[in-house]
Amino acid sequence: MKDPAAKPRPRFDIAVLFSRVGLALATFASTYLGAMAFGHLVFRQGVNVGTVLLWLLFTVLFLWVAQGFWTATIGLLHLLRRSPMSIVPYRPEPTPKLPPDRLPRTAVVMPIYNEDPVRVFAGVEAMIRSVDQTGYGKAFDWFILSDTRDPRVWINEELQLAALRDAVGDKARVFYRRRHKNTARKSGNLEDFCTRFGSAYTFMLTLDADSVMDGDTVVEMAQRCAARDDIGILQAPPTPVGRLSFFARCQQFAARVYGEVFTTGFGVWTHLDGNYYGHNALIRIQPFVEHCGLPILPGKPPLGGEILSHDFVEAALMRKAGYKVRIAYDLTGSYEECPTTLVDYAKRDQRWCQGNMQHLRLVFTRGYHPLSRIHLGMGVMSYLASPLWLAFMLLGLVVVATQRWAGGETLITHASPLDPISPALVGVLLFVAVMAMLLIPKFYAVCMLLQRPALLRAHGGELPAVISALIEVTVSVLIAPLMMVYHTRFVLTTLSGRSVNWGKQNRDETQLGWADAWRDHWLHTVLGLVALAVVWGVAPGLVGWASPVFAGLVFAVPLAMLLSNAKVGIWLRDRGLLMIPEEGHTPRVLRRFALALRRTQRVADRAAHLDPLDRVVTDPALLELHRLHLDTNDEPKPVADGVDLEHATEVALRDGLADLKRPEQDAVLSSPASLRRLHRYAWAMWPPEKLAKVAKEPLPRLLDRTRTRRNRDGAPDPVQQASLEHLETGMFNPPSPTAS
Repeated sequence: MKDPAAKPRPRFDIAVLFSRVGLALATFASTYLGAMAFGHLVFRQGVNVGTVLLWLLFTVLFLWVAQGFWTATIGLLHLLRRSPMSIVPYRPEPTPKLPPDRLPRTAVVMPIYNEDPVRVFAGVEAMIRSVDQTGYGKAFDWFILSDTRDPRVWINEELQLAALRDAVGDKARVFYRRRHKNTARKSGNLEDFCTRFGSAYTFMLTLDADSVMDGDTVVEMAQRCAARDDIGILQAPPTPVGRLSFFARCQQFAARVYGEVFTTGFGVWTHLDGNYYGHNALIRIQPFVEHCGLPILPGKPPLGGEILSHDFVEAALMRKAGYKVRIAYDLTGSYEECPTTLVDYAKRDQRWCQGNMQHLRLVFTRGYHPLSRIHLGMGVMSYLASPLWLAFMLLGLVVVATQRWAGGETLITHASPLDPISPALVGVLLFVAVMAMLLIPKFYAVCMLLQRPALLRAHGGELPAVISALIEVTVSVLIAPLMMVYHTRFVLTTLSGRSVNWGKQNRDETQLGWADAWRDHWLHTVLGLVALAVVWGVAPGLVGWASPVFAGLVFAVPLAMLLSNAKVGIWLRDRGLLMIPEEGHTPRVLRRFALALRRTQRVADRAAHLDPLDRVVTDPALLELHRLHLDTNDEPKPVADGVDLEHATEVALRDGLADLKRPEQDAVLSSPASLRRLHRYAWAMWPPEKLAKVAKEPLPRLLDRTRTRRNRDGAPDPVQQASLEHLETGMFNPPSPTAS
């Protein structure tokens, strides 16, 4: 790797300069006008602490809204520039294509934590087959990096791994490693991989458990990074797909229709100083290892200690080292899944909020690129905006009440006709301006959609697309006050020193009932009723303006139930509403994923008649597979504090592994000697009817039935036979580290 200072300078793009200067000028100019107008409104009765704070809050929030609006506007202009009828056409840089034998080796890594193995291994299989079809399959190796703590999920991962290897045969090399201690969570998982195996690869493609990427996209990302040795991270924006609930379908529609103008605008003005989202991104391993080690923040969690939201920080460190971080906004074929209920969405945001609040301490860290500081600040502001909006509304109510009780003219009182500009008119214009900045980017996107006949048909047609946009806007307006309350609570919780559990994300379609919805949203309802009563008593003229806020809060319970309902989502889909192109014309990689999901589910169903803990003890093939994974992972296997391995083994001999506590199960499953004792004891002492369950579906038979391809004489496929033999000779053969 060349020194960053000696790397070729990227071609100067005048559009990038114009976009950055234009964004800054437009954002600050519009904020200045908005702040001046609001000052005319609030300072009529004199300047005091309340009005000054109100004006400052408005200015900060208007600045936040304005940058989003002008980012989307830049995206619109760039998309128009890419149109064939553009006066100044867009000419992208051509990417030289390397043949398969010259493309640098890439490790595709999927860190998982207590995830459903059925979903995880189906996604990996779909991607393997998609990449293999491009002809570049030999340039990629596949790693499942498990931090799973549930012993039953651990064993099921190994079972699905064996079935996956049998299914793909020699199309790919698939490796599996489970850490005995999940130090530093996902970032520690990736660090462990890079330390052990990273030197054998030039790039790694990071995935989440719900990621699926098209093979052409994966290869194109590798080609782009191979063509420019100054790119450290190339991020492919993920598109949410595959969920059915009303809430999830609104998210999918919004991301697919509106996301293009925002992502394009963001990608244009950030250019080679972009950001990293933590998954569906290609990373150059050597600089990542050398420069992206995460610091330990001073102080106690949640604001101190280990950095939780690692992606923004790693992008900043990569940029600090002189490498470029780019968002490939023109690439499609990058997919993920989104939460299906409002509660699951909020839980995910709570984890992200705690992690992003730590970034407040990094914004002014020495050595970071200016745009990296902006990215970190924007990540913080994405959660601080909610408590600031709430503070703005509460303070505005206090100022209005104070002026009213003092007998003076309030913010909502009609001014004298002698005034050149009526305060009431100013208030209306400011409200319209803020709402326009929030909604016009969506109008941009719908107009762009209406000009693309093929894409428009995939969204259901002209009328369904417009109605879908109106439905999504209505839902967004109603849930905005709920998320404001959630985010405010998350920020206050983090600042008060309370940490949240970074567990796995719920990826199921969950229908909320009345009891669950009331448990999750009673506070919103109470707050909405109290707020409505207070505003009605203090300033009745504000009730109409704040009615969307009150409606979302008061009707939070039925709204949450409606949004979680998959039947409503399906009903809308069947009528062409909230459609996305991936539903009307499903990409091949997603069709492959659906087929793979059926296969992995069949494997799980065939093995479901026996507890995984009993199976690993009794099934010789699965026990050998499990033992090989333990032997090839040279990480120390410490016994958890308070666990007596010998005693736990004796209890397992007498009562079975299922009766042990989870730390004891983990200790026994990590000990080849204890497992051998349990295996001999089971075949000597267990009742025949229990052993018959193992004989019914032993591991080789499970694998044999995952494939249907046969030779003409009916014999098993040779590739399948070789795969079965490979199970007996060694499952995990990672490549030997080589010098980069």
